[in-house]
Amino acid sequence: MTEQLIELIDARAATAVAIVGMTKNVGKTVALNCLIDRYAAARRILGLVSAGYDGERFDRLTLKDKPRIHVPAGAFVATARACIDAAEAVLEPLYRSPIATPLGEVWVAVVRKEGLVELAGPGSVSGLKHLVEQMKKRGAERILVDGAINRLASASPAVASGLILASGASVAPVLEDIIRKTVFRCKLFETPPVGDILLERKARDALSGGEAAVLHRKGRDWEAELFRAPIPLMAGPRLKERCCAAGSVVVLGGALIDSLLSDLLELPSPPRLILRDATRIFVSPDIYYRYLKRGGAINVLDPINLIAVTLNPTDPLGKGYPPHDFLHRFAEALAPRPVFDLVLNRGSEDCLPLFAGAGTQ
Repeated sequence: MTEQLIELIDARAATAVAIVGMTKNVGKTVALNCLIDRYAAARRILGLVSAGYDGERFDRLTLKDKPRIHVPAGAFVATARACIDAAEAVLEPLYRSPIATPLGEVWVAVVRKEGLVELAGPGSVSGLKHLVEQMKKRGAERILVDGAINRLASASPAVASGLILASGASVAPVLEDIIRKTVFRCKLFETPPVGDILLERKARDALSGGEAAVLHRKGRDWEAELFRAPIPLMAGPRLKERCCAAGSVVVLGGALIDSLLSDLLELPSPPRLILRDATRIFVSPDIYYRYLKRGGAINVLDPINLIAVTLNPTDPLGKGYPPHDFLHRFAEALAPRPVFDLVLNRGSEDCLPLFAGAGTQ
């Protein structure tokens, strides 16, 4: 039930929530609309922004109908000027941001009359953070950030204080692969924090001075060797030479990719890695699990608050699954994470639960 998802969001104190789809047609916009409807019914003031473009009538690739985004009066939206002018809803522009998109500059507007809107926003963390702050400043109590796996800026802890992951039948042709990919994405999003106050402070200090660093243990302290070259160029002998000492820690400001992990796996003892947050991790399951099995560790400075997973058991371009079976298979695989089907038997009082899982972790 959407009410239970709302309760989880409130329990996690998530004022800005990113809704990220694993791929197209996983029900991300349906989940967004369910939350909009519930918050509107509770008379909560909403803010809406997208890390890209959403709410259009037709899918630009398949030309099939897409769920539209309906906004209530009193909500705030951050979208391109062309979308404000074309909206069915009546929008009053309030703030012209310095952020540009292919559809024009992004404005923050208030909804004077409910209706349909299209959201066009920036793909950068800094741009989304700025717009979220502007809507909060004007009174938005809950901000929903539309995103996707290829637009991970929306899930950054600098932007959103909570994350809902949307998965479904369109993720892969086979159910086992859908579950496997969703579990792996959850594991990446849940990469644990550093857990050591001194080490965390040294890692943050190091990134303020360069794109990457190797921290060497010096008694009870850490000594930073800073690098200003982009991290992919550090792979190979240059990085491995600097991690030869046991207990060295690699701090990355950029992306973690397969080739870097492969190089570090050649070391006798793979070093601990620290990233800004889990949106910077772009690795395959095989390399990731091999690194952890060899004793390597991956941590983040700013952890992501994964609230729940929503499901769409149908794929408009392929195979679908019985909704109850689909929900229960995912509940078992993702436990104790809460898993929701926000459409299943909606409105029925005598149906199976619309969610499964053990509440918060």
